[in-house]
Amino acid sequence: MRWRAMILHGAALATLLPSLMAQQPSPWLLPNFSDRLELQVSNPADEAVDTLAIIPVSKAAQTALRFPGTMAIVVIPGSPITILPSQADDLNGDGVPDEFVFPMKMKARARMTVDVYYSTTLHDGIPWPRQVYATHSFGYNRSTVALESEIIGYRTYGGFFLDVQARERGKPGLNNNLVGYLSASASAPSPAGKDILHIGDTLGLGGLFLRSGKDVFRPPLNVPDYAHKPSPPEVPSYRVIADGPVRAVVEAWMDHWSLGNDAVSIDAIYSIAAGAEGVECRFKILPLSLSHTYEVGIGIRHLPKMRTDDAPGRLALEGEQEAAMGPLGLAVYFDKATISRTGTLKTQDDDNSIAVFGTQLKPGHAVSGHYWLAADWSGSGIHDLLGHLHEVQRQTQAHVVIDNFKHDRTPKPARLEGEAY
Repeated sequence: MRWRAMILHGAALATLLPSLMAQQPSPWLLPNFSDRLELQVSNPADEAVDTLAIIPVSKAAQTALRFPGTMAIVVIPGSPITILPSQADDLNGDGVPDEFVFPMKMKARARMTVDVYYSTTLHDGIPWPRQVYATHSFGYNRSTVALESEIIGYRTYGGFFLDVQARERGKPGLNNNLVGYLSASASAPSPAGKDILHIGDTLGLGGLFLRSGKDVFRPPLNVPDYAHKPSPPEVPSYRVIADGPVRAVVEAWMDHWSLGNDAVSIDAIYSIAAGAEGVECRFKILPLSLSHTYEVGIGIRHLPKMRTDDAPGRLALEGEQEAAMGPLGLAVYFDKATISRTGTLKTQDDDNSIAVFGTQLKPGHAVSGHYWLAADWSGSGIHDLLGHLHEVQRQTQAHVVIDNFKHDRTPKPARLEGEAY
């Protein structure tokens, strides 16, 4: 009977061995770093994703004190190891990082271990290739903020909507500022791209609005410097939060926005990832003094010769404002569970397709929202604009899950801040 017990014991050990081995920490690869946060990243989708892994710093810091420190490096263990670019973003401007992000390409239903080495004393920087950019100056108009990837650029000069700077076919690059100095005319040759969307008095691309009964309110526009006119008393302010290497992030806000006799504050954060075409937007509207209830909505302006491709979670259209410019497409994406209805809204220059959030702005009750925006242009070599915007939706809304945080300290503390050994 003893031999049988030995076999059973061996079988049990063989079953447990992979689990025990999986619990062993990976070798310490960066001896100059004092701390390491190990985590698991998984792709829950049935298709491959190429997206950003976003770690809320407050959550990670519960396991890894003072994460992400003053310098952090993301490593995927293996043979060979993979080192990824990353960045820590202070979204609320209090001097403390709120999110730590890095790119992840994963197969369907894949799961992998990622190590983030970090130091609270090192301050070095790694010159990753620039693939995104953001600025609070657009050409000669400083009353705007812009963000871009090498594929496409966007900007806003008020109204909490986006304008579009499209790249010409075969000419990717970070060219928003250059487009600003070139003529917007469709006939003007441009090595950089074109300002392809005339917004006018509409919601543009993804413009926010509030509505109470028949009264519609939209955030005001900044007056550009070149107009030589006085600024309105209430206009948006801007801040560049980050300009890479992983994503560009900008903020637009108004501390006081008058709605007749009512008043609110509004804040919106826009971000675009390296290699991406869509923009993520997160906003919050706080009541300052309200006597009415308001719907909160987003929209995109209609275009001549328009075709639509609306669906649950998407408003998309294709049209042609100018024959010389050619067709362009616009889209707004959202979590359909957060939207109460869709429809149209008439503004002075055109109709707009709109989506209204289910949560209403009321006295004592703020509204937060989350949506995505995208545009494309036939001049970029895209033949099926609506089909392309559908694919951008999948890419833009892709996400990964991050869990199983574990913290380790360096096993070789004598080597901290020293030269390579």
